[in-house]
Amino acid sequence: MLKEIKLNNYKTFINDTLIDVSATNYKFLEKENVSKNRILKGLLFVGENASGKTNVIQSIKFLLDLLFGNNEIELYLSQSFYTDKKTYQLGYTFLINGKEIYYEIEFKNEKIASEKVILDDICIMERLGTTAKFYYENETKYIDDIAENLLSLRRIYFDTKFYNDKTLTQWFEYMRNSVYVNCYKKEVISYSKTPLLAHEYLNEHDVKGLNDLLDKIGYNHEIKYSKEPFTKNNFLVSSSTEKDKTIYFSKKSTNLFIPEQLESTGNITLVHLLPVFLHAIKKDCMVLIDEFSSGLHNELEEALLKYFFHYSKNSQVFVVSHSTNLLNTTLFRPDQIYSISFSPKEGSILKRFSTEMPRESQNLEKMYLNGVFDGVPKYNKIFKD
Repeated sequence: MLKEIKLNNYKTFINDTLIDVSATNYKFLEKENVSKNRILKGLLFVGENASGKTNVIQSIKFLLDLLFGNNEIELYLSQSFYTDKKTYQLGYTFLINGKEIYYEIEFKNEKIASEKVILDDICIMERLGTTAKFYYENETKYIDDIAENLLSLRRIYFDTKFYNDKTLTQWFEYMRNSVYVNCYKKEVISYSKTPLLAHEYLNEHDVKGLNDLLDKIGYNHEIKYSKEPFTKNNFLVSSSTEKDKTIYFSKKSTNLFIPEQLESTGNITLVHLLPVFLHAIKKDCMVLIDEFSSGLHNELEEALLKYFFHYSKNSQVFVVSHSTNLLNTTLFRPDQIYSISFSPKEGSILKRFSTEMPRESQNLEKMYLNGVFDGVPKYNKIFKD
């Protein structure tokens, strides 16, 4: 599981920034929201527009893209535009099988300058420029001529599979199983190549899993997947071609199935999330969700997250949302919530709600809107001629 992220000069994060995913001493929601290794099962990021919330999610996605993506990445786009510094650094700490893995990357002049992997305080991989060393069981593997825009860690993995080392292999599988979702753009990236887009998923799985999830959260819809309209009902449209299948939604207690082309934005967002949540329950991974509040009712957002926390074991969900209703202690602990504000001189600034030591009985949403946790935009709402 991801335990910690360190950012420096990355996008809007100018200064050294630490994002801690370890549980603090709060006792409530222990069973649901905290794993057995005392790592939190997820974080929520709130704050005004353009404060840097998405950049936190992107810092994890950036690592996954570099490790498992097929497209060349423009490294300079991740360097902060707000400083004259020519370098930026990212560090990630994971806890796997009770062992701590720290991975750090430094970028300089649009190139990867250095990398290192530290396993339980012992350096097992280091890179400088285009040369790297991997230390395993008293042996050293040298890797030369590494492309300046590619990770040596990626090359070592695909060359050696870490010699089947259990911890390192499980670490990579944890990252590879991860998924990125942008609810607004209806974008789903599955780094394991597991088909998780709604149609791709339903081409390989029965619709029962999706409907079981809907039943568990009490959502009053049923889903069907077919290339033929249900002739006993009246449809406004059917599949675009005879070969295409369509997702149909039906409100319970009705006989009408509505094709996805005519469904609400919320239901389209929901059907993109359902396979991802089912995947995360079965496979330990990270789920990165941007623009979570796109078309979903407040109660539906809460039900989905409650489902995730209840059924996941070692999976984690990292959520960016503008829905302040999520700021309540029946859903998130204060150590799971970060507000983000932006200063032209300091860049993005994080504040963990737990630093103010709110009690379980306190109203986090009200405290946030009153400015206790920072990150609340202030706009002019009184206009005079």
